[in-house]
Amino acid sequence: MKRKIDLLKAMSTFIVVIDKGSFSAASRELNIVTSAISRQVSDLEDHFACQLLYRSTRAMSLTAEGKQYLEQFRNIIGSVEQLENKSDDLNRVLSGHLTISAPSGSASLGFLKSASDFMKLHPKVKISWLFVNRFVNMVQEGVDLSIRVGELPDSNFIARRYGSTQINFVASEQYINQHGKPKHPKELSKHQCLVDSSNRFPLRWRYQEEGKEHHAPIDSFAEANDGDIVAKLATEGLGIAYLPTFLTQQYLDNGTLIPILTEFQFDRIPVSLVYPAKLMINPLMKSLVGYLLEDLKND
Repeated sequence: MKRKIDLLKAMSTFIVVIDKGSFSAASRELNIVTSAISRQVSDLEDHFACQLLYRSTRAMSLTAEGKQYLEQFRNIIGSVEQLENKSDDLNRVLSGHLTISAPSGSASLGFLKSASDFMKLHPKVKISWLFVNRFVNMVQEGVDLSIRVGELPDSNFIARRYGSTQINFVASEQYINQHGKPKHPKELSKHQCLVDSSNRFPLRWRYQEEGKEHHAPIDSFAEANDGDIVAKLATEGLGIAYLPTFLTQQYLDNGTLIPILTEFQFDRIPVSLVYPAKLMINPLMKSLVGYLLEDLKND
């Protein structure tokens, strides 16, 4: 009959013995007598009915079975440590204040609701939202986390893929009936274009043709520094707009706006969570980013 042992403790001790290279070194590391170390290793061998170590007065080495068991012991102890760390994270009382920036009108992407749910779980957490239609300098403006749309330049920030969106050419049926529908982006210069002036290049609209990127120069018939307003102007029949779907989806769904030039639009572009690498040592930031990504995966 096998003697009852603390199996996890014996596995941990065995790992220390191997890592330190001897029973005496493991004894000093664990602050227990060498005989206790030896006993735990012997108990482990008895439990699995095999020899894990070759021992002599001068040296020790792993047996073939010992090598196989050592790898499995490491995996088991590693998994247990991960569970304990997860438990610590769940039980930790999170508190603090984070500032998050995002494009105006982008709350429909889902992050606002997820962050609100996170705050309900952690009532001592405060989040300040900055919804703006411009590039945010996170360091200068004290922003901890930024939701950004589009391809990101290389930087010292971490970017985690959160989702994606489409950018469409759109117009109302009223406008199309009065002015016609362009067949190619090059014809946009002859149309009334509604411009989001907060874009970095508001008078150059991107399109693709035969797998290559091109730019169509346009003139501004009307403009605003808010994409929501530009979308509303388009619903009034004032012209053609070029906007992400999180600003136009409700109008596309009810038919107020119609997508045009669809064969020239790009594939979906990424939406990313962007934050300084140093902030991942902050338990609050780490927990929030993990929650946002996990909540997205569960949708």
